[in-house]
Amino acid sequence: MSRRAASLLGASLLLAAHEAAAAGYWLSAELRGPASARADAIAAMAPEQGAAERRPPPLLGHYVGAVDDLAAALTWVARWTFTGDALPGPDTRTLSLGPAPIPGGALLDGFGTHLLALVVDAAEDDGGSRPFRWPEPRPELPAGWQPAAILSQRAPLFAAPAPRLPPFAESHDMVQRSDDLYVVGVVDRCSGEGQGQRCARWDQVLVHAHGRWRGGYLPAAQVAAIDGWLRAPRGLPRIQALPVGVDGDAALLLLVVRTADYELHRTTLRLPRSGAGGFPDYAVELTSDAAVVTIAGDELHRVPLSSSIDARPR
Repeated sequence: MSRRAASLLGASLLLAAHEAAAAGYWLSAELRGPASARADAIAAMAPEQGAAERRPPPLLGHYVGAVDDLAAALTWVARWTFTGDALPGPDTRTLSLGPAPIPGGALLDGFGTHLLALVVDAAEDDGGSRPFRWPEPRPELPAGWQPAAILSQRAPLFAAPAPRLPPFAESHDMVQRSDDLYVVGVVDRCSGEGQGQRCARWDQVLVHAHGRWRGGYLPAAQVAAIDGWLRAPRGLPRIQALPVGVDGDAALLLLVVRTADYELHRTTLRLPRSGAGGFPDYAVELTSDAAVVTIAGDELHRVPLSSSIDARPR
């Protein structure tokens, strides 16, 4: 290829990239409810940013508006997926007992409509759309979004947390291992008092697949942070410790182990509850042959990374 041809090709690619970035994103919502209520909800959800004169193509949900950049689209997703005060982040060790935001709560309370999903489509300059794909490099996520993954291939997504895992039939959606998953807060739900108290920790999550965004709650025992693994020098084995609940005077810690044969194991460890009644300030270490849990430098548990792990493989 000549220098002139290469220069023209480079210029055309830069122009195409600029036009793709300038095209922006279409926003739509999948809603359930009376037509008049859906119309009112859509009007309320319209973003401030975006060119009102642009005519949308046929979209998966009800057309809401357009924005010029992905940051604005993600802000819109965060605004309408959950409404209410933010929950404590996933690193909190105290019990989080406040109200749990309802997925699509503002639409349900304000208009009587149920939010099924928010949809973001990439806009084309000719007025069409194309399936959403993350740009490379990926943009900075909104503050408080922790990338995560479920530990199984599929997990039921619930609209509200509970002291015990509800029946599968009460879930309102399903999360796949291949979905993008973001933890945005944690909440604990308890029953009983004193020695009889039982609590389950839940992760408030955003789920994304193919441009569709959904909100809900997953038991913390089913979710691992992408950056939460403590790894051996060669990557395996790796471990992660998840605060998952309370059982009387014990705080429950789920130790997740990916062994050198790539099998996934889980075992539940009992730690003394903190003075405030939540999870103690524990630390986890990975040695050549064991996972070690300590509090204030004192060893409480040593779990061999072998077939003797008290867990079940995935």
